[in-house]
Amino acid sequence: MNSPHPNPYPTRRYRIAEKMKERGVSILLLEDAEHLRDPSVRYLSGHPQDALLFLRSDGQAVLVPWDVPLANLHAQVEEIIPYNQFDRQLPKAVVGVLKHWGIEPEAPFSLELGGQEPYLTVVELEQTLKKEFPQGRILCEKGGTPSYIEECRQIKSEEELALLESAARITNEVLFALEDLLAEERPIPETEVALFIEMEARKRGSEGTSFQTIAAGPNRSFAIHAYPTFGSGLFKDPSTPGLSILDFGILYQGYTSDVTLTLVSGKLTERRRFLIDLVEEGYQRALSLCRPGIPTWEIAESVQSIFARHSLSMPHSLGHGIGLGVHERPFFRSKTNGGAVLAPGMVVTIEPGLYEVGTGGVRLENDILITESGFRVLTEARILYE
Repeated sequence: MNSPHPNPYPTRRYRIAEKMKERGVSILLLEDAEHLRDPSVRYLSGHPQDALLFLRSDGQAVLVPWDVPLANLHAQVEEIIPYNQFDRQLPKAVVGVLKHWGIEPEAPFSLELGGQEPYLTVVELEQTLKKEFPQGRILCEKGGTPSYIEECRQIKSEEELALLESAARITNEVLFALEDLLAEERPIPETEVALFIEMEARKRGSEGTSFQTIAAGPNRSFAIHAYPTFGSGLFKDPSTPGLSILDFGILYQGYTSDVTLTLVSGKLTERRRFLIDLVEEGYQRALSLCRPGIPTWEIAESVQSIFARHSLSMPHSLGHGIGLGVHERPFFRSKTNGGAVLAPGMVVTIEPGLYEVGTGGVRLENDILITESGFRVLTEARILYE
């Protein structure tokens, strides 16, 4: 089905509607809420957050937002119905929209839910639907239409790439400012580093950080994702040698970056130098393999083999896609855990890391655009030496 609309949201919805027809799905319901974030709502409507999106197999859509003024400003859908009209209750909203669309009580139809809906929500909806629409049935399954939307989101349009490049540009500016901060000859707390990133990002026109910044000083960098993500301790202490990890992302008009740098303070021990060299070798190996047609699991397994020669193992995936979500397809894991074949238009992270209690952690992460001929590195995180 060719979309008659020039802007991207109806075009995307018509593409998804085609898949719905193939699968025999009458209506798709996606939910983005505080307890259940789904970037596909924004991908298909332009609305930033907190809404239900109903999509019919003819491509028509209704948005049910919590914040109507925000939806009037951002959403590009055929109709907006306030969630308050349904007492902000999902079952009432489902019944209300179905009746609004003129679906008869005895009409047969299928309503597909996003794949992350909690079991009790599915049960409640099923019970409500049976009372009002006895011939209606609910679908909620792995590999359904929501999964297809995630697959579509892997390949970015020119408009999306422009937004991701803007996020990367701001990220690089913040990285350069961070290098100046971290070069100062004084103790620097984790909180100062994390709040510095937030301030610098917003000063440059971003929506802020896309996830809670991880700023882990030498005493905490052994954790993959330190908890708390930043605290009252020192990120840099000139009197204490060690490794510090800083992982953050910048959000620009809904699209995110994701980078990690490692700060090396003081004189390196042999073990720390060994881990740094291995991570940098893994990073370069991964880059050398980034090109269209290469399965993500081949890259992940190749990097893992470097670490395995020394009886080490990376305790997380090598990377992942980024876009409206900070972790989205494709994922760089072993073949048994699935993945995808790289294609032009994908934007992914490469983030090898190794961690040891007593030694600390090393991770290096940048954002990579897959091009027709290979790749282009969008961000400029690196290993920093004090």
